[in-house]
Amino acid sequence: MSSLRHVKNVIPASPEDAAVFDNLRDNLQLVPDLTGFVLLADDGLALCGYGLDWTRDDVQTIAAACSGLASLADGLSMPVDGGSVLHLNITMERSHLILTACGNGSTLVVYTSGPESIGLAMRETVRVARAFKHQLGVGDRDRRDRIR
Repeated sequence: MSSLRHVKNVIPASPEDAAVFDNLRDNLQLVPDLTGFVLLADDGLALCGYGLDWTRDDVQTIAAACSGLASLADGLSMPVDGGSVLHLNITMERSHLILTACGNGSTLVVYTSGPESIGLAMRETVRVARAFKHQLGVGDRDRRDRIR
């Protein structure tokens, strides 16, 4: 089991938010070969980032790119009447990326270092996202909540 450190990329709106983010991190520890994760709002802003060696810039880049991917998937779903996009998987040469909808207006992005364990990684990611969906919804936010 890896030990992820919190990337201090956002200032939680409340101490309860920080506790929810830490609880999310603890529950995601069961994802095999977990490298890190980012919780992002659908507007592309990172809510929290945890990773073994990630910096604030890494989290911002991941959040922006994954927001674009999620938006692209939504755009592809419309002409085929596919409904809401629930999950997106990207297999890379040395890692795997899982995006899953969680909460109202938020997306959970999980990176793993072992694409061969994708089935279990996907199942655990979806399980955690479903368990936390009521706690991870994003309401209306103002500019004070942007990444710092």
